[in-house]
Amino acid sequence: MPNDQIIDLPVIGRAGSLQAVDETARTFEVLWTTGAQVRRYSWARDEEFDEELVVTPNAMRLERLNGGAPFLNSHASYSLRSILGVVEEGSIRIENGRAFARIRLSERGEVEDIWRDIRAGIIRNVSVGYRVHRFERVAKADRSDGGARALYRAVDWEPLEISAVAIGADASAGIRAEPGDHITRLHPCTITMRGMTMPQNSPAEADDACDDLTTRSADPAPQAPAAPAPANPTPTAPDAEAIRAEERRRSADIMALCRRAGFADMADDLIGRGVSIDEARAAVLDKLVESDPAGRTVEPAPAQASGDGAAETAYRDAVTNAMLHRHNPGAHALEATAREFRGLTLLEMARHAIERRGGSTRGMSKMEVARAAFEQRATGYHATSDFPAILANVANATLRQAYASTPRTFGAWARRATITDFKPVQRTQLGGAPDLQKVLESGEFQYGTIGEGREVYALATYGRIVAITRQVLINDDLDAFTRLPASFGASAADLESDIVYSILMQNPAMGDGKTLFHADHGNSGTASTISESALASAYRAFGQQKGLEDRLISILPRWILTPPGPRAVEARKQVTATTPGSTAEVNTFSGRLEVIEEPRLIPASGQDPWFLAADPARIDTVEYAYLDGQEGVFTETRTGFEVDGLEIKARHDFAAKAIDWRGLYRNPGAAPS
Repeated sequence: MPNDQIIDLPVIGRAGSLQAVDETARTFEVLWTTGAQVRRYSWARDEEFDEELVVTPNAMRLERLNGGAPFLNSHASYSLRSILGVVEEGSIRIENGRAFARIRLSERGEVEDIWRDIRAGIIRNVSVGYRVHRFERVAKADRSDGGARALYRAVDWEPLEISAVAIGADASAGIRAEPGDHITRLHPCTITMRGMTMPQNSPAEADDACDDLTTRSADPAPQAPAAPAPANPTPTAPDAEAIRAEERRRSADIMALCRRAGFADMADDLIGRGVSIDEARAAVLDKLVESDPAGRTVEPAPAQASGDGAAETAYRDAVTNAMLHRHNPGAHALEATAREFRGLTLLEMARHAIERRGGSTRGMSKMEVARAAFEQRATGYHATSDFPAILANVANATLRQAYASTPRTFGAWARRATITDFKPVQRTQLGGAPDLQKVLESGEFQYGTIGEGREVYALATYGRIVAITRQVLINDDLDAFTRLPASFGASAADLESDIVYSILMQNPAMGDGKTLFHADHGNSGTASTISESALASAYRAFGQQKGLEDRLISILPRWILTPPGPRAVEARKQVTATTPGSTAEVNTFSGRLEVIEEPRLIPASGQDPWFLAADPARIDTVEYAYLDGQEGVFTETRTGFEVDGLEIKARHDFAAKAIDWRGLYRNPGAAPS
């Protein structure tokens, strides 16, 4: 037969956690207990014991909580202003030994700061206050050295309220005393001791039960311990052993507090300085205000969506940086705001993006989470996910980096331009101004005209769409979101080089109906290697170029363009300064030309050509152009309709055209050896 004892107990507290936030309704979900076994402490016996809650509807008196219990500020029940909100009626649910509730926050002005911090993820901890009406002692303490603790299971208990707290309760959770009380308010609790055979009213057993269940306060303010009814109420002076026991408790409490908050390195300093547990709590709270447990500034990447545009951008930038760092740590340093996302899989980041918007992924399969992330819709909610925007940021960043880092050699000798639309543009050949005429005394200045020719071209758009399925997300294939856009970027840069150098290789017709390199244009030499005599002939041809009014325009080449191979070797020998042994060994063109090697100048067959180009600031050569405001390649993304995933479109607006033949020269070259 079990034996029952009646003792008085105070209200007890346990830690919980804040869950999903609904900004519109000003509500959020809390997990307020798991019933897990926690360690508690008996002041009277200087012993620890374990407490376990039975989290089932039959063991819990939920009428008060489910009927609209208060949501308090730090368990303060002495003032109406301490009521921050209410537990929504009927919102209590029990799932697999875990208890959840929905909290609705007050619209009072003084609550707004707390509501902002909850939305931003700064206030994250909650605590439930409860009474135990019946405990079962299922294991007795072994008081020998190192023996097991007693275990008490709450089989009849009543939650009274839920509170937002600065620091979640320790592993010891604790008892609350009402502010201002000199002793903790008590309520009767029945203790059922299974398997005991002692008399019903055994004083020893009653004292044992009372002592084991007397726990200390977890309130920030120091409270007197709940005192059981002792056999001898006369207090005794603390001895050396009691002082040592108190110091052990203080040290253990501070270490547990710092460990729970993520500041374990603070514990030694606080213990060494002899601070009280309340002073330690204050120090940890100050540290939490400065940064979160991982040492990151909290504000730039809030855990819950706040509606603040800057905060939303900061969150997306933080996740984007974490992905880019994982893709290429050397090119993307991990920023402080991105540290919490380091090591997360793509699917875990997708869950985070959905849930911070108020969505729920509980019970979803991996495929369902991937679909919700791509569809920007979380099941059961009308909340937008940030994930597609984050993936778009990653795609665009990798694309732009690859585009910028892909070599393009034409930028040195060709002229860059910007065009405002896709209409054909006309470029005037400025072949030279008319001669200046002598003005006699009292004479008039005469008007002159600039002869002109015209070249016409227009921008063209190039692009491609590639779909990335949700299987890529499930497989955590980050390369699909980084290497594919990067290849787009490199491809766009290569396309520009292809277009520009095809002008030299294809020798297109100009506005006068003749090809770019033509005998009548005086810019085509006799096939040869790059030799001193061949370069001398080329310089001669440049010097004979005339403007449209048949006047010499005095231009000289600056670059020599060659394919890799023998021609490049010959070019570098001709332009490199040497120490000659005789006049015949002097490199006449050293320092006068810059060599550009370009693989696109390798012909499909036959001889290797080589080219000379003048400075485009002096005369037009080839002009390449971008659309105004769209310089370079860009991506656009959308969630797929035809494809179950994300579609990435790369778009590039680009064009190139030879404007004036006078700044260019071609030699067909000698066949490679």
